[in-house]
Amino acid sequence: MSARRKLFTTVAAVALIGAPLVISSPASAAPSGHANVTAASCIGGAWKYDKPSGWGYAPTGSGYYVTTDRCADIQVKPDDDTQIKLCYLKNHDPGQETCKGQVTVKSGKWTVLGTGFNNGVYFYFKFSNTSAHKTGLVAA
Repeated sequence: MSARRKLFTTVAAVALIGAPLVISSPASAAPSGHANVTAASCIGGAWKYDKPSGWGYAPTGSGYYVTTDRCADIQVKPDDDTQIKLCYLKNHDPGQETCKGQVTVKSGKWTVLGTGFNNGVYFYFKFSNTSAHKTGLVAA
């Protein structure tokens, strides 16, 4: 069966059962074939952040967000344009806090704030505008 016919058969079968289908060209796929799946699961596992007005960071209180094995980077998709600093703890030690430079992130667009993170790193966001309520999504 030709590659085009196989593709048509797959698309037709998926359309009949109503499931979504992601098609990538062989030229854009990584040699292992897992790069697109990893990226999709990273964003697909995103959660909501919520910084109330009067606070300068998220999450609020004494907690942290924690990186997962779905992503090697930390990225945000804010509901409004904002400025964010990514801060994280080396070895879960508050005495080894590191903050990256402030980044202007645009509403509705995914922006990578940091790369090369292992699973289980504690992190939080610092916001330059403490008076505004800020929300969005985090993938890490």
